[in-house]
Amino acid sequence: MIYFKLILVALMWGGTFIATRMAAQVFGSFTGATFRYIFALLFLIPMVWIKDKNAFNISRKQFRQLFLLGVTGIFGYSYFFFNGLRLVEASHGALIVSLNPVLVLILTSIRDKKKMSFIKILGMTLSLIGVSVVISRGSLSELWNGFTWGDAFMLGCPICWALYTFYAGDALKTTTPLQASTWATLIGFCMLAMFAPFENFPNQIDPLVWVAIAYLGICGTVLGFVWYYEGIRTIGAVKTSVFNNLIPVFAMMLSVLILGERIETYALTGSVLVIGGVFLINKF
Repeated sequence: MIYFKLILVALMWGGTFIATRMAAQVFGSFTGATFRYIFALLFLIPMVWIKDKNAFNISRKQFRQLFLLGVTGIFGYSYFFFNGLRLVEASHGALIVSLNPVLVLILTSIRDKKKMSFIKILGMTLSLIGVSVVISRGSLSELWNGFTWGDAFMLGCPICWALYTFYAGDALKTTTPLQASTWATLIGFCMLAMFAPFENFPNQIDPLVWVAIAYLGICGTVLGFVWYYEGIRTIGAVKTSVFNNLIPVFAMMLSVLILGERIETYALTGSVLVIGGVFLINKF
């Protein structure tokens, strides 16, 4: 059952690239993310209150652990995600973010003091080459010249998410997935809301943008985060992150169907290298 949930998470998170691309053209990064988590908290707080009224009573150690989740997975990730998808297409951004399993592997190897095998190093190298192909738009010799602010922001996403997944392993030893999701979202929301008033608010907002924001809050956060935490607790951080390989595939499909984006040859080449590399990392 957990594997089916993680496939759905990948599908829903693939959709977040499309929804954020739509919202980022209207809202500033802090404002858009703040509204996203308002929708999320409207569902998360009643859910956790009904299921466990003691979920809001945590120790100082638990707060420190959950604070790290809020800073990395909510505040940091949202900032980079919104800014990046304002500047690059959803399919392009999804391929860069697919570096996440590679970074999780590096962090867990450092923490556990384990030497990576040749196959894992090969897989990591293939993934990095794949992302380089995407960033350079198919011309590796022009990698630096092709690097944009949009690429830089999108690279911030897998870094934040890898740290988030890394810290979640410790937090989930003493908290439930729902409790951790709620606290992390609440902490991240408070930080985002502090900066939102400094951004300009649009005069007119298309109803579809609100639908996109609601999707980000309900599907991308409530269901996605809770099930992702369940995966980490059940099968571990590295195996759970493997399902993130499906996110760029779903994101590319949805970007074509919904946004009408065109998938370039370099994007297909990059996706094969990234996904193939991550397959090697987790298969051997």
